[in-house]
Amino acid sequence: MAFAFIVVSFVLWNKLNVFKKENSRLKRNYQELEKKSAVVDDEVLRYKLNPHLFKNALNAIQSHAYQSYYALDKLSNVLDYILYESSTQYVRLREEVEFTKSLIEINRLKTSPLFNLHVKNKVDTTDPLYENGLIAPLITINPIENAFKHANLHREDAFISIVFDLVDGWFQLSVSNSVDDGTQSENEKGGLGNPTFSKRLKRIYGEDFDYNESVGNGIYSTSLAIKLREPYG
Repeated sequence: MAFAFIVVSFVLWNKLNVFKKENSRLKRNYQELEKKSAVVDDEVLRYKLNPHLFKNALNAIQSHAYQSYYALDKLSNVLDYILYESSTQYVRLREEVEFTKSLIEINRLKTSPLFNLHVKNKVDTTDPLYENGLIAPLITINPIENAFKHANLHREDAFISIVFDLVDGWFQLSVSNSVDDGTQSENEKGGLGNPTFSKRLKRIYGEDFDYNESVGNGIYSTSLAIKLREPYG
């Protein structure tokens, strides 16, 4: 019995050390991101996630011990992507989709286990463009963050729906979420999205994109379609 107790204690102690090391690594990455944010041009910063969002996410993860290992892994993926991958003009579609899925899982912590969060990836992963087609990094952030920001998470019928697709060389992202019935229409308040997002799309893609927002019947919807760039070489 004493031997079994020692073995269990050792296993738990070892797991705790692993968790502490991962936690320390994430904090170092967060500090590095803050340092980079202090020197990066303001125009670029507008399209980078606020590093404080990750500090809040880290605190939320630490308060949910039963989800810690899974959520820390997702946060690590997001931080690595922003620190190392998104500094280029374009990234592969697969990388952006994987980043977005990790971001969704982090935001899931804001919701209850019974919240209706529907995520569907309709992209054919065997399509060569999924692996080699190029897209601007962090371009999926705005619709996703808006959904979690504006959804009424406490309504009994509240929901968020996120769908990815790839059709004829166009990446498509559809996001919809429940909002309060009193939410003003897009035309009345200029939309719930960030106006700089449309400007960024126009600057990068010219006519090779389509972006729409709508509010009605207690549902806020956005649809984004982007023509993928051809792979280099």
